Amino acid sequence: MSSPEVAVLGVVLLVMAAAGITIVRALIIAQPDQWLLCIRNGRLVKAGVGIYVWRRPGDVVARFTSTMQRVSFSVSALSRERLRLSIDGFILWSVSPGGDGPFRAFQKLGLVNLDAPPRDLRSPKHLLSTPQHRAFQQLLGAAVQRLAATRSLDEVLLEQDRLVADLRRQLAALEQEMGIRVEQIEILQVRPVDEELLRQMSAEIEARISEDAENVRRQTHERAKHREIESEARLADEQAEARTRELEREKAIRLAQIARDRELELRERDIERERALAGEAQAMEVAKAVFQREELEFAARLDRIRREAQASGDAISSVAAAEEKKSQGVRDHELARLVAEKVGDALKELPIHDARWITVGPHSPAGSLAALITSAREIASGAGVLGDIHTSTRSPSDA
Repeated sequence: MSSPEVAVLGVVLLVMAAAGITIVRALIIAQPDQWLLCIRNGRLVKAGVGIYVWRRPGDVVARFTSTMQRVSFSVSALSRERLRLSIDGFILWSVSPGGDGPFRAFQKLGLVNLDAPPRDLRSPKHLLSTPQHRAFQQLLGAAVQRLAATRSLDEVLLEQDRLVADLRRQLAALEQEMGIRVEQIEILQVRPVDEELLRQMSAEIEARISEDAENVRRQTHERAKHREIESEARLADEQAEARTRELEREKAIRLAQIARDRELELRERDIERERALAGEAQAMEVAKAVFQREELEFAARLDRIRREAQASGDAISSVAAAEEKKSQGVRDHELARLVAEKVGDALKELPIHDARWITVGPHSPAGSLAALITSAREIASGAGVLGDIHTSTRSPSDA
């Protein structure tokens, strides 16, 4: 109960005590492991575990345990082949908490009311008295016998889970009718009652087990051989795959080496081409430098020749100007001296080994020489006149 309920209950008890009302039987409190039912005029008013109720005059209050109950059974049943069997087991059950289940269980199963327990009740934790407990056992035994009669001996012996499931389905109707809930069903033992039959079945089972064991050994041997063959085949496949991968790897390495060699060759060609281009560029630079130097030298020579020509022109102009300023007598004297020098130079060049002076006429060598000198003088005089004329008619741009 909560704290407010306890407080209200205390106040009510104090008021009733002050009024002189007996409250010992008016308030009924159930333990935490007990059901408490309040029945009024044959109908359920309140039900719960660990609750309390105020009992009015005429109310019926029932209090019984809420713990799980165990009912065992041991029956002798006949199989479908009419062979007698001994089946032992038990069920665990409790009162159904849903709806009016506790009231129906109290009505039809005759649950022990702890407020008025029977004399043969061994423990307050029991829901049923001895007669009701035996009746419940007989009910379970009858259900097991009906199920065993629909099954063969092998089915009963070897398919106990199916037997339990079918028994649970049969008890479902009983649960709904009696207001109980079957928590668990267990089959402890199933065996033929006839010992000889049991021995024969044991021998047959042993033979079958031996045969099964031999089959298992043979199958195990076959599986082992099959696994060995598969292992060898798998190993061969793995070796073939490894060899294939190795060949592919070697092929890839060779292709990579070829690609690297080709790349190196192309790179060397590019380097050689770059070197050739660099050499050509350097040669062009050198040729360009040489050309520029030659251009400079040629320009310098042209400039020097131009300056020399300019200087020569200026000198000739100066000489011509000086010549123009000289008198005719001075010019004749200089011309005669020049002719004499030239004649002397010419005579030096002549192959004369023995010279004699001979006076002859105009046709003698001496006359010829004199005529030659006179001609040279005239030529020189004419050249001087022409030079004067040329000098006087020349323009500054011709110089």
